[in-house]
This record gives sequence, C-alpha cells and structure tokens, in this order.
Amino acid sequence: MKTIVPVASILAALSTPGMVQEVKIGPARYAVAVARADVSATTPASARRALNRIGRAATAACGGAGGSLREVTRAVEATACWREAVDGAVRAVDAPLLSQAWQDHHVSENRS
Repeated sequence: MKTIVPVASILAALSTPGMVQEVKIGPARYAVAVARADVSATTPASARRALNRIGRAATAACGGAGGSLREVTRAVEATACWREAVDGAVRAVDAPLLSQAWQDHHVSENRS
C-alpha cells in the first residue's frame, strides 16, 4: 500500500528514477508516492530512517536530484517547499514516533 503525499509550490520537479514517483496534481503541485512500509516507524531509529526517506523524496520533488552536491541538497532543505513537503508527509502518515523525529529534527536544526 502506498501513501500519496502532496507537495505544494514546486517550481521544478526533478527526480531520480526509482527514488520517487511523482504525479502532477495541479498547476504547481505534485504528489510523491512513498510506500507505507517505508514510513511505518516502530522504534525511534526506524522513525529517523523514515524521516530521512521522506526528506530525500522532498529534496527530489523540490528541485534537488538524488545525486546532488551536498551544498545543493542543503540549499533545497532550507526552502519552504522542502519544509512544507516533509511536514505535510509527517502529518499525513500520523505516526507518533515519526512526528517526534520531525520535532527533534527542528530542535537540532535550531541549535546549529
């Protein structure tokens, strides 16, 4: 079973084959399919891995290709597109451990 996660305000939708499946759902909106098994977190470690998978899909959908340079990836991750995409995916999955991992990511990000 797959969960379709809406990604808002995407200017460029680039993807690496096999990494994400994108479906255009509006003039500037895409949905990224993520297998539910990939985001079903049963431990804090699996929640962090799931958050990383969601983050990589959001990076690809928001303009960073799977093999992008670290600087490009970081620039994409600093955009509202990326934050909204990951936040929307975490809310859609609605798993407590995944939500906690996303919240922890914000805390560690603000310390940097």
